[in-house]
Amino acid sequence: MAAVGSLGGQSQLLGYARTLWRRKWTIVLIAVIATVVAFGVSKTETPTYQATAQLLFQPTASQSVLGSGALFATPNVSDDISLIESPRVAAIVLSRIGSVPPMSATNVSGTDLIDIAVTSTVPADAARAANAYADAYLSYERRQTVSNLLASARVVQHRISSIQSQISALQTTAATQSGAAQAATQARIAGIEQQLTTLTGQLNTLQSSAALDSAGAELIVPATPPTSPSSPRTLRNTLFGFGGGIVIGLALAFVRENLDDTVGSREDLERAQPDLPVLAQIPYEAHPPKAIPLVSVVRPHSAGAEAYRSLRTSVQFLTLERSLRTLQVTSPKSGDGKTTTVANLAVALAGAGQRVIVLDCDLRRPRLHEPFGVANEVGFTSVLLGDSPISAVLQEPPGFEGRLRILSSGPHLSNPSELLSSQRTAEVLASLSGMADLIVIDSPPVLPVTDAVALAPRVDATLMVVSSGQTTAKDLARSLEVLGQVAAPVVGAVLNAVVPESRYGGYRYRGYRYEPYRSTEVPTSTPIS
Repeated sequence: MAAVGSLGGQSQLLGYARTLWRRKWTIVLIAVIATVVAFGVSKTETPTYQATAQLLFQPTASQSVLGSGALFATPNVSDDISLIESPRVAAIVLSRIGSVPPMSATNVSGTDLIDIAVTSTVPADAARAANAYADAYLSYERRQTVSNLLASARVVQHRISSIQSQISALQTTAATQSGAAQAATQARIAGIEQQLTTLTGQLNTLQSSAALDSAGAELIVPATPPTSPSSPRTLRNTLFGFGGGIVIGLALAFVRENLDDTVGSREDLERAQPDLPVLAQIPYEAHPPKAIPLVSVVRPHSAGAEAYRSLRTSVQFLTLERSLRTLQVTSPKSGDGKTTTVANLAVALAGAGQRVIVLDCDLRRPRLHEPFGVANEVGFTSVLLGDSPISAVLQEPPGFEGRLRILSSGPHLSNPSELLSSQRTAEVLASLSGMADLIVIDSPPVLPVTDAVALAPRVDATLMVVSSGQTTAKDLARSLEVLGQVAAPVVGAVLNAVVPESRYGGYRYRGYRYEPYRSTEVPTSTPIS
């Protein structure tokens, strides 16, 4: 079971890889567009420059002297950032440079450092504004520090005056005392004088700090004009555009894959119709517009010719399982390659020594006579109407004497469906069955007209031609449903116009595309010799 699960996972990954390969140009196109757009937008933006000034926050001299019980708390960086961004600092900046440009103050993680960043279209203006914000904050902080130091000094001075008064009173009391009482008072005076000495030292420190006009912060890195713009970052934006394009392209590829029900590979065909055997895969062959290439004749050693021989083998196996004398070949819509399939299958069967009659029952758009170079003045309709016997209208293309004969459609009639469903058609088919090993019939597509459906009950088997990259699963299902209504014996499908995908060993989508005609190829409309 583990091995089965592993194989299932590999199969799923392989399916994803095939999807990406089939949709690779969609992904590439979206990535290129996103990259170009990102690059273009970056180039059209006005360059801006960011300058940064850095402040270091540390305890003030008063904090060192007064200790944890002093009037000032340990510096709080978040409070300092709020002060830098406050209107009070902005007012100082306005008074100095005449404007208040946008700025941002951020704490350098894990430190007592604050970066003040200002962005401008002019490098010198960005540096000047960043330094203005730093200086404005330091000026405001100095004033606040001096004010606080002086206030503290006044508090200490008041305490000194109170102690001095207390000492004077104790000295007066001691002068009237004697003995042990006087000694106790003197000891008390000595203790208070020690407090006075400590407070006097603190007062001197506070007055000295106030005179120094210092703040609790220091500008350690002044802003300088930047040499390169901070925005737009063309390289970064272009890389982001490329990455975003890849992601969008991948998403679009899978969305399109899920929404697109086109049959592009054998796996698609088997997934769409699990009960419909795939008898052969015919590779795409470049050919002139509207031509019906007989690759089995002009390129007998090509991959296409080999594919038709593989189809011949599959048909021969069908004859072992059932009585198969008449084989109808049709498709969901026109352009799927059914006529080409009929012509090349007949050539392959004849090449194996079987006696084959090719019957053109596409009475609306007959073309089967073209690749074999035979006439179409008389044919199947002539026999149906009793104007000519079968022996008079069967034609043998050169090179296939006794093995391959063509019964073209004949004169055009206005009621093809009625003729094909008539008893006369059944009689003609029965007569032809006695003259060959297999009758291969080219009939119109199923969905546009009802001719193939009308003919289906008259034949032993029906073969469905599906065009890679053109036939949709919906059209195929509808065609089989219509044929099923008349109990048509659909024996399998042929996947036509596929392109080998060596990287994954499967097939990928490729629609019909015509290339310039090569003079080295034998024209398919000339008689076969």
